[in-house]
Amino acid sequence: MKHIFIVNPAAGKGKIIPALLQRITFACQKLGVDYEIHNTSTVGDATAFAKKKCEEITDETLRFYACGGDGTMNEVANALAGVKHAELAVIPIGTGNDFIKSFSHEEYFADIEKMIQGRSIATDIIKFNNKYSLNILNIGFDCDVVKRVEEIKRESWVPHGMAYTIAALQVITREYGMNFKVTTDTGETFDGEHLLVIFANAQYYGGGYKSAPKAMLNDGLMDICVVDKVSRPTFMTLLPKYKAGTHLDDSEKTPFIHYLQCKKAVFEAEETVGVCADGEISAAKRLEIEVVPKGINVVVPKGSKCTAWVKTPSEQKNNTDK
Repeated sequence: MKHIFIVNPAAGKGKIIPALLQRITFACQKLGVDYEIHNTSTVGDATAFAKKKCEEITDETLRFYACGGDGTMNEVANALAGVKHAELAVIPIGTGNDFIKSFSHEEYFADIEKMIQGRSIATDIIKFNNKYSLNILNIGFDCDVVKRVEEIKRESWVPHGMAYTIAALQVITREYGMNFKVTTDTGETFDGEHLLVIFANAQYYGGGYKSAPKAMLNDGLMDICVVDKVSRPTFMTLLPKYKAGTHLDDSEKTPFIHYLQCKKAVFEAEETVGVCADGEISAAKRLEIEVVPKGINVVVPKGSKCTAWVKTPSEQKNNTDK
């Protein structure tokens, strides 16, 4: 196996990179593994580099370590989706790091030795048009919030854990709401003015908001949550529940929240809108979205396990942690 570390030098405002590189070198030399380090230089570089490596080396397993936030993870995942001899490992040094919240002992993902000694599992991934999202694809209010979060993160006085909440409260004071249509393969359609929609593979985004509490990484389904446009007072009531993942607990009191699971969906907007995939924003007017079952190999650090996982009958019988 070859271990390839893809490092975003801007992650953590660059302050922790020297120490990270030392940790990588020490762990790899201690464990005697074949490794290399690649520092990204621009947006899209991680994807291009990983794709090229996968094409050049086909006779051994390649384990790519995405060292950054969810955006770096997304870039690497877009190169590895569908590649059988490649694995994605996440080293969280960004501000969100939401994907790893689907695993126990999140702190193990920052332990280079435990990551090298970890195993890979085949998880689902969401494909939208010709791109991929490993965590959550979100459109509408949330995408506007992500844009504001990027601005807030540059303001050192704001704690990273509060960035999303502060951004949400600021965005809600502006004009909000969007007309779009979502059609699913289950026959359900949502057409009108909405606050947001998410297409989720995992459960968390926004620095810890449990927006898709029923999502599992291996069930072959994506979870969709559509929230209709609501008043500002209602939004203020909803926000803490949305963060805690309890917004689905009393459906009679929240008829404006629609939650379902499906395999395919089509999103259509009246005009081009922002589309946020794992924190990476692009623009689109129409999206064809589908879940790709077991579409990518994800590394679980030694001692950790996936908590958003449907156990197979054999796993249940053997009581394994997979």
